[in-house]
Amino acid sequence: MCPQHPEPVPLAHPVPVLKEALEKVERILRQALSAPGLAAMSAVVIHNDTVLWTGNFGKKNGSDPASGPPNEYTMYRSAGISSVSKIFPVLMLYRLWEEGIVASLDDPLERYASSFTINNPLGMAPAPKQQSLMDGLEEVGPAPRPSPVTLRRMASQLSGLPRRLRSTSLLWRGSTQEALSLLKDDVLVADPGTRCHYSTLAFSLLAHVLAAHTAQGDYQRWVSENVLEPLGMADTGFDLTPPHGQLVRFYPLDRRGLSPGFDVPGLNTYRVLRLLRKPVFQTQ
Repeated sequence: MCPQHPEPVPLAHPVPVLKEALEKVERILRQALSAPGLAAMSAVVIHNDTVLWTGNFGKKNGSDPASGPPNEYTMYRSAGISSVSKIFPVLMLYRLWEEGIVASLDDPLERYASSFTINNPLGMAPAPKQQSLMDGLEEVGPAPRPSPVTLRRMASQLSGLPRRLRSTSLLWRGSTQEALSLLKDDVLVADPGTRCHYSTLAFSLLAHVLAAHTAQGDYQRWVSENVLEPLGMADTGFDLTPPHGQLVRFYPLDRRGLSPGFDVPGLNTYRVLRLLRKPVFQTQ
């Protein structure tokens, strides 16, 4: 059901203007490493099937002055790809639509999560019209008005959902249903479909709600089987394991025990070890 795309067109490289642009990108990224708390960075520019440029900056081990720079085999924790991971629930959405599990991209969220509800004090944006076999027939009783928070809007930063789940922190260990319960007392920050508002919560809800309707029943397993494994991404996953050489994860926590840099509390589980001081590791 996907449209047919033309074959990739080879790009003769280096194109002078492109070469100049990539050199500028490299200078900017090198300068960015001077920011506090940023230890390493890797970047790649790809055109069709061709890698045009790669860059690795900083130190593989930020606590070891003798550490070398990262390379294409360096393992980054989840923040390494950050919001690039938002592509995964969107891929799931379109795959489930192709398979007929999702009837329409414009379905309201509560069609797949019946307990979803949230207050909308900002307007009355209409929900996209749904075609029905009952169109034109006399209705028996009032039909519930579908939510304007649709799957398409969730995947497009147009849902109006808040950026993160309110009243939670990184260490809150919860479930999708508990997150939905918290949303009942929350409010939309934008009228759905009228204004773009960045929401990590929207993509987390989209991922976990839809995953419950798959054969796997689990978002991480679905992504592994349908995205990572087919692409041969053996070093990409959701959990760090002993073969990867890292067993402890570190997150910056403020005095209230919150970690402002992570916006998906309640929908992911983190194993956090509290230490009295910043540890120092030696490169092996």
